[in-house]
Amino acid sequence: MKYSLVLILIILAAVLVLKLVKCDTDYKPSVSFNKPELFHNTDWRIYHMEPDLYRDDGSIMFSYKYLKTTDGTTPTTLANILSSYITGFKQVNKTHVAVAAHSQHCIKMLNRVDNSLRTLAGTCGSTGYVEGGVGTGRLYYPYGIEIDVRNPDRLLVTDYFNHALRSVDLHTGELSTVIKSGFKFPRYIGWADNKLLVSNSHYISQVSWDTDGSVTNIKLAGSLSPGYVDGSFNTSRFYSPLGITRVGYNMYLVADCDNKVLRLLDLNSKQVGPVCFDGETSCTISSQLPDYPWSILKVGEDVYVGMWSKGIYKLSGICGPHNVTVYLDPGQNTTPYTLPGCSYAAYLFEGSHKFLKQCSIYNINVLKSPIVRRLMFVSRYDVSCRLVRNSFNRILLTPAWRRPSRKLQHVCANDCNMSSEIQPWYMCKNNELTVYWPTDKTFSVVTKEVPVKLREELRERLVGHETEYSNVKFQAPRDRAVEAKENIRGERIHFLLSSTCADTTLTYNSVNDLCS
Repeated sequence: MKYSLVLILIILAAVLVLKLVKCDTDYKPSVSFNKPELFHNTDWRIYHMEPDLYRDDGSIMFSYKYLKTTDGTTPTTLANILSSYITGFKQVNKTHVAVAAHSQHCIKMLNRVDNSLRTLAGTCGSTGYVEGGVGTGRLYYPYGIEIDVRNPDRLLVTDYFNHALRSVDLHTGELSTVIKSGFKFPRYIGWADNKLLVSNSHYISQVSWDTDGSVTNIKLAGSLSPGYVDGSFNTSRFYSPLGITRVGYNMYLVADCDNKVLRLLDLNSKQVGPVCFDGETSCTISSQLPDYPWSILKVGEDVYVGMWSKGIYKLSGICGPHNVTVYLDPGQNTTPYTLPGCSYAAYLFEGSHKFLKQCSIYNINVLKSPIVRRLMFVSRYDVSCRLVRNSFNRILLTPAWRRPSRKLQHVCANDCNMSSEIQPWYMCKNNELTVYWPTDKTFSVVTKEVPVKLREELRERLVGHETEYSNVKFQAPRDRAVEAKENIRGERIHFLLSSTCADTTLTYNSVNDLCS
């Protein structure tokens, strides 16, 4: 029975997480950033970008006519491969960079220490489709390069005009074929766990390796025909997709070049969605960029977009980790939490939780509240404190407070209960008597005021009863009832939150709202 209950709780938790990620049954993926800001200006297209591992100072390495690096101010030229565009490169370690010499039809290796270049694979200056070592193997416009995550001693290269995915042995330069089907002018590649995403003429394909060594390549999203259509992978359309970068769990941004926008590729829901900028009325269609996007890179919480002719732009905004602390209401084992933009709440136990929403990770830490905020009914009376301190009245006052407490249960209705554990109390100062009637309704430290909705509902039930419920009868010097004073809002009974420390060994400091 115990294990069955645990299993049920695990299943319920999984369902709640799924709802949080999807938010609604008509879930449509989208993401918004701040408006793009120019990071570095150039006079040529930015084919590819990576964080500069050699500098390790936040600089971005990029390729166009040359291989360069920049911190956003002054660029430094690293390599100039004459008569060739550098469409792709990959840093295989901190000191060596594999470079796709696109129009020379070969792969070169740059040594960052002395800026020397050597041919790594293919035959520079010769086109073809041939497997073999340096000077024997042939490529036909190599384009994108990635390290094979399954074998770090091997590079994967898209062979543009041969419509193939090739591999290069980093030690020997041996050039071979991984797969030659399902491609149409393949360009850039990026890993999605152990599968490879490849941008083709107007679609994204996915290369997979089976346990028996077989390789498949399927059209994942988009079509053989150009267009702009969001929605399911099967019906979506791109217009010359190029760079791909991972921005979240199973979430990728795609540079949709000829549509002049970025697109969101959501592998969780198998949908393509828009990428918008703050200030848009609604994120139903991607926001236009200042130029045609070519390459794309995520570093930390920022996304860099390399353009056709206007340099590198930086996007910042919602992508990245969000650290959230929430508190359990006193006496509760769970607390509801709703991700921004979602309509479903998950009920979370004390501890750490992680949720994934589009390109963002939410780290939610659920803690017990250090301060208890208790809902109180309060009335004030113009009464001589000497009268209150009268020994005869003091004997009779406590039961006198309890009578209104019983009547106030009508006001609580289903929202609260008048406390049976904590007795009403009073204090008198400057000839003003204040009486507190405690309830069992408590809140965590983050709640500073009585919630508006609760206040309005309590106020509505008090209509016509305030005078009756708040009257207090004194026995001496003569038998008389005293009406509660009206506050500036005309209320004889009002509501507040009284704060105490959850740890009874500590003392609450009302000035700093802390327990010590």
